[in-house]
Amino acid sequence: DGYGDELGGFQGDDCPTEEGYSNVGTFGCPDGDNDGVSQDGDAFPGDDSQWNDTDGDGYGDEANGNRADAFPNDPAEWMDSDADGLGNNADDFPFDPTQKVDSDGDGMGDNPMGIEADKFPNDPSQWGDIDGDGYGDNASGNNSDAFITDPTQWSDADGDGYGDNPSGRL
Repeated sequence: DGYGDELGGFQGDDCPTEEGYSNVGTFGCPDGDNDGVSQDGDAFPGDDSQWNDTDGDGYGDEANGNRADAFPNDPAEWMDSDADGLGNNADDFPFDPTQKVDSDGDGMGDNPMGIEADKFPNDPSQWGDIDGDGYGDNASGNNSDAFITDPTQWSDADGDGYGDNPSGRL
C-alpha cells in the first residue's frame, strides 16, 4: 500500500497486515469510501463527504458534506432551516427567520417586528389588535375588544352597539 511497515517511521503503516490507503490521522489502513480516513476512525465509513461527528448526533461536521450539521458542537441541534441562528429543535418557528419564540403557545411569534407578531405575547387567548388600542381582537379571549376596528372604543357593557367610552367615536 506504499506505507512503511515501521510505525515509528515517516507515515508509518498503522495497519501493516492490511492493505489500505488512509492518510488522515492513520496511514495505510482500509478506507472504504476513499475520504482519507480509515474505516475505524470514520464516523461515516460509507460517505466520502463526511468523516467526523463531534457531538455524536448522527450529522457530519463537514458543512458542505451530506447530512451536514449546522451545530457541530450541540448534540440537540443539527439543522437551521430558516438560517436565523437558532436550531430547528429550539425554534418555535423553524421556517420563519423573523420569529423564534412563542412564549404563550398560541402560534404567534413574540418578536413585534416579525411576521405574524403576537400583540399579546403572554396571553394565549389573544394575539391580534387591528386598531392598536391594547384590547385583543379575539372575542372569546381575555381583555377582548368589542370594536376591533375603532381605536377609541373597546367595551360595550350594555350590548347596545355603542361604545362605553364617552370620548370615543361610537
